[in-house]
Amino acid sequence: MAEELVLPDFDEWLASQTYEKVKYNAAFDADSGRLLSVGPETSVNEEKYKNIISVKSDIAEDIIAGKINIHKCFVDPSQGELEIIETKSLFTIDDVLHRIIEKKWSEIEKPDIYIIYDRAKGKMVVKLSEEFGGTHKQDKKFHPITQRKIFWDGQTKLDFTITAYNDPHIVYNTLSVSIEELIGKSVTFDVDHNEFVSIYTKRLFKNYMVEEV
Repeated sequence: MAEELVLPDFDEWLASQTYEKVKYNAAFDADSGRLLSVGPETSVNEEKYKNIISVKSDIAEDIIAGKINIHKCFVDPSQGELEIIETKSLFTIDDVLHRIIEKKWSEIEKPDIYIIYDRAKGKMVVKLSEEFGGTHKQDKKFHPITQRKIFWDGQTKLDFTITAYNDPHIVYNTLSVSIEELIGKSVTFDVDHNEFVSIYTKRLFKNYMVEEV
C-alpha cells in the first residue's frame, strides 16, 4: 500500500516564507540635482549614471507608480539626500505694465517682491519674500513663515522699468534680475535719480511693493 502524501498547510507555509526587502536607488544630475532614474538597485545602471544614492522604498515606489512626480524630486549633492520640492515656472500674469504701489499707499500685507528705493543715494534694492527663499522678512504677525521648498525652473527674469513720476512714457532705466539671484540675498541697482520716480513691471508674482527711504 502506497504511503499517503501529506501536504503542508498552505497558510502555514506562506507565513514561513521570508523575502528579501527590495532596495532602491536613484540616479541624479550633479549640476542641477534633478532626478534621472529611480528603481531597484540592480536596475539603476552604475555605468550609465555616475551619481547614485539610495532611496527609501516607500518614496521610490510612489515615484515609480506616478504618485510623486519625478520632476519634483531633487537631490542636494552636499547632503546626499532626496527632497520633494515644488518646481515653479513663472509666466506673466497679464501683459499689462503695472505700477508698483508705494508702501504708504498700499494695502498689501505680504509682498512677494519688496523694493527699497533710496532717492538720496540713487540705489534700488530688490528683495524676494522669505516664503520663497528670499531675504524680505514678513510682518511679525505672520510669523512663523513656512519657507516653501521651491526649485526655480530656468532663468526666470523680473523686469523693472524706472520712469518719471506718474509718467511711464519718460523711461529712465530698465532693470532685470533673475529669481536665482534673489535666493538668500538681495540685489542692488544704481538708478542715479535724486527725484521721485515710478516703477513699473509685468507681474510674475501677485504682490509687489516699493518703499521710498
